[in-house]
Amino acid sequence: DDDAEDDEGANGAGEDDDVVFQFVLGDDGNTLLISARDVATLRRVVGTSGLGEVDLDTLHRAFSKAATDGVLNKSAFDRVVRDLIPGETLTKEDKAFLSFALSNIFFAFDRDGNNVVDFDEFLSGFSLLVQGSKSDKLALAFRMFDEDGDGYISRLEMWKYLRAFLTMLMSVNTLSQRLPVTEVQTLVDKAAVELTKAVFSSADLDDDGRISYEEFGQWYNAGGFDIIPWLELLDLRKWPELSDEDDYEGSADEGAEPVFEFQLSAEGGDALQITASDVANLQRLNDKARLQRMSPEQLYRAFASEAKDGVLDKSGFDRVVRQLVPGESLTKEDKGYLSFALSNVFYAFDRDQNGVVDFNEFASGFSILAGGSKSDKLSLAFHLFDLDSDGYISRRELWEYLRAFLTVLVALNGGMQDVDPKELVVLIDRNALELTGTVFEQADTDEDDRISYEEFGQWYNEGGFEVIPWLELLDLRKWPTTAAEDGAAAGGDGEEEDEEEEGEDEEEEDDDAEDDEGANGAGEDDDVVFQFVLGDDGNTLLISARDVATLRRVVGTSGLGEVDLDTLHRAFSKAATDGVLNKSAFDRVVRDLIPGETLTKEDKAFLSFALS
Repeated sequence: DDDAEDDEGANGAGEDDDVVFQFVLGDDGNTLLISARDVATLRRVVGTSGLGEVDLDTLHRAFSKAATDGVLNKSAFDRVVRDLIPGETLTKEDKAFLSFALSNIFFAFDRDGNNVVDFDEFLSGFSLLVQGSKSDKLALAFRMFDEDGDGYISRLEMWKYLRAFLTMLMSVNTLSQRLPVTEVQTLVDKAAVELTKAVFSSADLDDDGRISYEEFGQWYNAGGFDIIPWLELLDLRKWPELSDEDDYEGSADEGAEPVFEFQLSAEGGDALQITASDVANLQRLNDKARLQRMSPEQLYRAFASEAKDGVLDKSGFDRVVRQLVPGESLTKEDKGYLSFALSNVFYAFDRDQNGVVDFNEFASGFSILAGGSKSDKLSLAFHLFDLDSDGYISRRELWEYLRAFLTVLVALNGGMQDVDPKELVVLIDRNALELTGTVFEQADTDEDDRISYEEFGQWYNEGGFEVIPWLELLDLRKWPTTAAEDGAAAGGDGEEEDEEEEGEDEEEEDDDAEDDEGANGAGEDDDVVFQFVLGDDGNTLLISARDVATLRRVVGTSGLGEVDLDTLHRAFSKAATDGVLNKSAFDRVVRDLIPGETLTKEDKAFLSFALS
């Protein structure tokens, strides 16, 4: 039944260009996303290591010899890896890559953080990397967990059995690596508990609290694959081939040009690339969460209600999100996606990985998801960091101010997802510090070691946008395919102080000029052919290469490009009544103008859809 199960297991994955597989893990809607980057990384591990040529028995024997009392330590793991993967055939770069990737898998099973893993769980999951069918790997793991050899496993053993495979998939998933280890373990444990209940409720027909491999297999083939479709990925043949298997280390979209590319500081060096995939993910987040209906101030107040002593914990964050994003309007899949995507932003601000974030930094960065202009968000954040309300912020406060916005952009960037969180903290801190030095050097003209919002705005409008162009992305309208909903959100609460409004108006007048500077990358993307600002509110019309191709197909296939204006006017005028045209009349004219006998069935369907 494997072929039929393939279709069942990968449903919905194709809805996101970067997502290859998408699986809901339990009733709470948590979702496992396997991206093109994950596929590329796995294939590089398998191909570079040669493990794809190793059979199950060889793998089992090699690690069994190294295990002691049912556990395997890191030193023993390293020795077996060196035996299985001859180093003389590898480049220095390949060795470093495999050392990191394989160690990452080992530590995913090190649940106590003591460099030791449960042997049965580890080997069951690690078997993903070698040759053999799904059934072969499931059968081997079943025998390992059947400790008394009676052909059955208990509920506890089934839980560990399923947990082993799920842990392995999480270990090769770059998005999950951004979460704290304890949260990933909790997610895996909880999902395995729910799945174990599902298996026993349906497959344990004699109610004896144990399952045989035959009972499990029968349950799976009779519909269990709908509940645990990700087990299909134990067979490496079920992972898609890449268009270029040697291209492993590209950006978040393999081979895709960035939509925006920014140097992070005046010093150069570090760069931030925003790809089409990042834009699509933000669009999906906006479409489902709809936080852009709120002003930055409204979003700030919502989270402020849960903040205590200048910090916000994950529980408080979750409570606010549930209030702002009503669950009844979402599908189970959407809930899982939003839970992951919004948590990913929260944890980007969790610098100490203790489930707590600095509230001012978080609120400033998170405001990117609200409606309103860049100036609205910059102004709100400035007031948050102006702790004594004297209209100025210090060097350290400006550093934290810029760091907040840079953190959220990094969190929304798929290319940064596989970078160690500690390295990201260093990268963000370093660039924010360099930018702070640049701002003070150029804007603190009276050298009093403090900056007002007016001084910062003047510096930005007079050339600072070339130093920090990525601040333009605080306005959702500046993202090429994302349109903020500007109803109540864009206008905020409608109550602003006159002096502040006046200053912001001056900055807004310069926004149009800044657009050209800040969004330069948009025009460099092959996908955007034309870009037009539609009005003073900054809404933009983008015409992409896809739009051009569709229009040309309509004109060419229909032959309308050969029809003159007078003929078109006469044909539709005859069909119109009292100044209006109904759909039936429209269809009759179209059939007269476009002879169907010259078209293929596919062309007819295309034109029917496009012209309708």
